[in-house]
Amino acid sequence: MVFLNTALFSQKDDELKNYGFIEIKTDSMNVPFFVDGYFVGNYPLDEPIAVLPGFHEVSYIPPDIQDEKIKDNLSEGIKRIYVAKDDTLEVFLFYDHYLSQVEVLQEELKVQKYVGFSLFGVLVYVLLAIL
Repeated sequence: MVFLNTALFSQKDDELKNYGFIEIKTDSMNVPFFVDGYFVGNYPLDEPIAVLPGFHEVSYIPPDIQDEKIKDNLSEGIKRIYVAKDDTLEVFLFYDHYLSQVEVLQEELKVQKYVGFSLFGVLVYVLLAIL
């Protein structure tokens, strides 16, 4: 019975050696974390997250509100990392005020789009009025 139990645990350990692990930490409690756009839990996490070796994106910004301008402006909220096989990488994300900045940036982008469309409409109207 002891042999079977030991064999099962060693098999599980052998399977986990094909993965890398990400241990995520932050400066605030109950922060949601996303790895490659998938929700993995709220801080504090019980254990490191198993991932395949390679590049991964770790963030607390939900994937539905991420775009390139937000990613460029909030480098502390989104980390692109490389995880090696059978290694644990510790990632620290600063959360304190960044999520509110994401929401403000998202609103600014909406306003920019509306202003751009309005100016384009005025330009088309003026051009058609001249002709």
